[in-house]
Parts: sequence; C-alpha cells; structure tokens
Amino acid sequence: MQTTVVAAGFVDFEITWRADVFSGAPQSSSAANFGTLGINFRARKAANQEEWLVEIARLSCALPDAADESSATTSVKDTTTDR
Repeated sequence: MQTTVVAAGFVDFEITWRADVFSGAPQSSSAANFGTLGINFRARKAANQEEWLVEIARLSCALPDAADESSATTSVKDTTTDR
C-alpha cells in the first residue's frame, strides 16, 4: 500500500491505526482467513518533485542478480511533471 500511495505523489506515509473490524460480522470467518484488518493511514502531498523523488528512493531496494548474485537496484521511472 505504501508504494502505491508514494507512487501517487505522497510522502510521509504512516499507518496510524489498525484493528480487526470484521470480527462479529456475518462474513468474519472469511475476513479472518485472509488476515483482513481495517486501517487508517496518513500521508501528505509532496511539496515538490525533489521531495517526492527522495521518498521514492527510500522505497528502492537492492535485489540479488540471478546470474551472478551481485546486487541490482530497482527504481521507479519518474513520469510526472512539476506540480
């Protein structure tokens, strides 16, 4: 979820609350089987593109290369325009 929110141009993503909101509901067993929780989250729109790109860089991760097991960094292509 955080990746989706950041990709939409937001920063400072934080889950502020989570709970089993489905307990006692008619389909609670189905929700429990999938580990479904209700959450509240917050984020704010990036003040500028630089701030947003810093947040994207924080989400990037190093993945081992299958051929030689060296690290390769994934990244998100910037397809936005200045806002």
